[in-house]
Amino acid sequence: MKNLTIKLIALFSLFASFAIPSGMAQAEDAKILNIINPSFSNGIQIGDLLKRTVIIEVNAPYQIAKTTLPMKGELRNGIELADISVQTSRKNNKNIIAIALRYQVFTSAAKPIVMQLPAEQFAFTGGAKALSIKVPAWRFWFSPLVAEGINNAKENLQPQFAPTLIDINAHHTKFLLSLALFITGLLGLIYINADKRWLPFMNGEFAQAHRSLKKLPSNEAAEKNALVYMHQAFNNIYGKNLFADEVVQFLANYPKFSILKIEIVHFFEQSNASLFGSQPQNGEHFIKELIALSKRLRDCERGV
Repeated sequence: MKNLTIKLIALFSLFASFAIPSGMAQAEDAKILNIINPSFSNGIQIGDLLKRTVIIEVNAPYQIAKTTLPMKGELRNGIELADISVQTSRKNNKNIIAIALRYQVFTSAAKPIVMQLPAEQFAFTGGAKALSIKVPAWRFWFSPLVAEGINNAKENLQPQFAPTLIDINAHHTKFLLSLALFITGLLGLIYINADKRWLPFMNGEFAQAHRSLKKLPSNEAAEKNALVYMHQAFNNIYGKNLFADEVVQFLANYPKFSILKIEIVHFFEQSNASLFGSQPQNGEHFIKELIALSKRLRDCERGV
């Protein structure tokens, strides 16, 4: 009786080992979340590409064993694996593995036949035991390019037709509008930033003063010349010599310069201190300030 019990236990263990092979993935370890097959399964001909995506969820730290993936270029029963890519992401201590397979049909047949994208088996490593999961085959109808039993292929040729023309009028209009905007923007940038006088309204009094100031050396000796250029611009716009106590009247006559009222008043104060005061100015710093002021006055002059 004891020997019979031992034999039954051994037989039960043997059946259990056959029921759940150690190499197969269990539901709690790995599972297929989704299989995205091609959207059509008939009318497929030689050279057609068929895409298939398999999304698998596996417990961390398991990863796909890339050495066991099917080889790109492998041909099985008239189906070639043209490309394969694997992407892995992590979610709730699970690895989500997306395997994208692209197959190409390379077979010939005189009549429609049933073919299939091959079944695949993916292995996983990195855990306590080896796992694998199997993806079933996907069947489709292959259609030959010509019917069976054709004696004269020439009689079955289909006439060629010209490709459908594309209406480019809308694109042509958009292109012209884009080109006009580009040219307008380019001219605007030149008008705002250029110092040359060859465009209209670019040779104003402060534009001339700004060009002249930039040519001066940055030293004390050039300070007097810098003041002359600035005063000359103010005088030419005002129509006569402009003095410090007439700045308010000047701004009333030419309100486009009002935004720089504080800077203009400060300039006349600096000018009086330089011309009539005993305290010497820092020539280099003073000329840089005048160059910056003349540029801002030039922008007001141009209305930008």
